[in-house]
Amino acid sequence: MNSEFSDLQNAWQAQIKERNVHGSNFQQLVAEIENKNKKGVSFHYWTVLILSLTIVGLVLFFYFLAPVQELLSRVGVGFMTIGLALRVVIEIGSAMKAVRINTLDTALKSTKATLDFYKFRRKVHGALTTIIFGLYSIGFFMISPEFSLYFELWQMILMDVSFVIIMAVIYVQMRKGIRNEMKMLEDVIVLKKEIEQV
Repeated sequence: MNSEFSDLQNAWQAQIKERNVHGSNFQQLVAEIENKNKKGVSFHYWTVLILSLTIVGLVLFFYFLAPVQELLSRVGVGFMTIGLALRVVIEIGSAMKAVRINTLDTALKSTKATLDFYKFRRKVHGALTTIIFGLYSIGFFMISPEFSLYFELWQMILMDVSFVIIMAVIYVQMRKGIRNEMKMLEDVIVLKKEIEQV
C-alpha cells in the first residue's frame, strides 16, 4: 500500500516538474491564441461598424440627396440595404461566437469550438458572401435606369464602369482579408492542438 502511494506521489511530482518545464511554453501558446482571438473579434467589430456606416450613408443618400421614384429603383436600394444588413447580422453573430470560444477550456472542447467556428466562417465567406455581393450589385444596376433619366450617357457609363472597378477592388481586398482571417483561425487551431500535447 505504501509503495502504491509512493508511486502516485512520484508520478504527481514528475507531472509538476514537467508542467514547470512546459509552463512557460504553455503560457506563451495561450497568450498567442488570446492575441489572435482578440484580433479576430476586433476584425468582426470593425466590419460591423464600417458596414453599418455604409448602410446609414446609403439610406441617407437615397432619402435626402437622390430620392428614387421608380419601383425598380426602390427595390434596388432595398437589395443593397438588405445585403449589407444581412452581412452586419452575420458579423455580429460571428463576433458573438468568437467571444464564446474559451481559450483555457479543455483543449479538446476548445479546439472543437474553434473548428466549428472555422467551418462557419468558411460558409460565410463562400456562398453567403457571394449572395450578398450579388444582391448589392444587382441593386445598384436596378437603380441605373432611373439615374439615366437625370444623367447623360457618358455619365452613366462612367458611373457603371466606376462601380465595376470599385467592386473589383473591394472584392480583391475582401479576398485578402478572408485569407488572412482563415490563416489566423488555422494558426489558432494549430496552437490549440499544441496545447493538447503540452
